[in-house]
Amino acid sequence: MVPFRRELGETDMATYDPPQPMWKRNVAGILDFLLAAVVFGYLCSKLPGNHPTAPLVVGAPGTKTVELFGVGGWPTLVMIVLIIAYFVILGRTGGTVFQRLFGMKRAK
Repeated sequence: MVPFRRELGETDMATYDPPQPMWKRNVAGILDFLLAAVVFGYLCSKLPGNHPTAPLVVGAPGTKTVELFGVGGWPTLVMIVLIIAYFVILGRTGGTVFQRLFGMKRAK
């Protein structure tokens, strides 16, 4: 009785692509975080119950600041959960947006 039969040329080793350069991984991570923060921040700023604080005006008298969006209260927690989910879900399904754009390979 033979418990296991190996074919000719078959190996037990995993195959890995060469690791990506550190700068590419860092830039992809930073850009992915900024993309997720802007998109989810804007969406969460439209949720009911959002009470952002007034922008702090620092500068010469007569200057105006424009707040594009603000997130305060419980929508901040929702935004943080969505950003974490972005990295977890897309990381398991082939890579985040900028990992795919930079052509980063995943370990097989």
